[in-house]
Amino acid sequence: MPAVVEEIRAEKLLKDLANVWKELDQTESEYAVVRACSLTLLVVTTAEGDEQDLAGTLGDLMHSHPSRYVVLRLVDRNEPEFSARVFAQCQLAFGRRQQLCCEQIEFTATRDHIPDFYAVTLGLTVADLPVLLWIRDAQLLLDKQLHTILPLARPILVDSAQFVDAARGIQELERLRRAGWRIKDLGWSRITVWRETVAQMFENSKCHNVLGKIDQVEVKGRFGPTGTDVQYLAAWLAGRLPDAKITASGSGIQRIRLVAGGQRLEIRDAGEALVATGLDGMATRVPDPARSDADLLEEELSILGPDPTFDATLLAVARALN
Repeated sequence: MPAVVEEIRAEKLLKDLANVWKELDQTESEYAVVRACSLTLLVVTTAEGDEQDLAGTLGDLMHSHPSRYVVLRLVDRNEPEFSARVFAQCQLAFGRRQQLCCEQIEFTATRDHIPDFYAVTLGLTVADLPVLLWIRDAQLLLDKQLHTILPLARPILVDSAQFVDAARGIQELERLRRAGWRIKDLGWSRITVWRETVAQMFENSKCHNVLGKIDQVEVKGRFGPTGTDVQYLAAWLAGRLPDAKITASGSGIQRIRLVAGGQRLEIRDAGEALVATGLDGMATRVPDPARSDADLLEEELSILGPDPTFDATLLAVARALN
């Protein structure tokens, strides 16, 4: 059962966690309890009522990146609030008679208590393991109040698709990157299959032969103002085709069109797959199933170190917006 915390101190929370593990060890079950932790993942969210959705995401992530999860749920209420609870989330390990369990500390706080969350969380990160901060609502990154907690972790995970003003969001990400934070964007992970498909297309000898002749590139989204996904892909292509004229519009990538003289190559979204059309007239289908937050997080967490390709792309997009 979750332990309701009356006094918010790191020492008290860790003691309550120890009691949770003690209770789990004493519970009769045919499945052994395995306690696992490879990093501390801090999560900041503003959504109330999303407990099951977030628990599902963290549960899916648990198998590849078991962590100590520290969740800050920010709420807008008339009266100040700062409370916490601790519990363990367990799932059966694939193919084993074991329960894989990770510990979670969940805070509920009004914004005036953000500094208190920072002070307590300093004592909750697991020693000698990486600490990452996932800002589940990217708009929070534009709120100066939240910047109090940014020093808790150097890698910051966001989904830039959530920015209402994409240009302002990108510029803030680049500012933080220059200030020393390692930015990880689920929006970048979401276009991995597009980048891989372009690379695979030019492994074909006919396509490779026209690589240096490409003079026009169009990245087109299916709706709305130009989004970060389209901007990222266009900047990434510009870095590899410096002599080509690049145009980008919309969000939700619909197609890439590359023109070399009178010859055209195209990759388009066909629902659950991308269809790449080359010079030989043949169409290649590349699976592109919908990916959950857990899938995207897993990809980003697999690269804990610097990602020079993303960093260069982010910088290029930010410069283009100035």
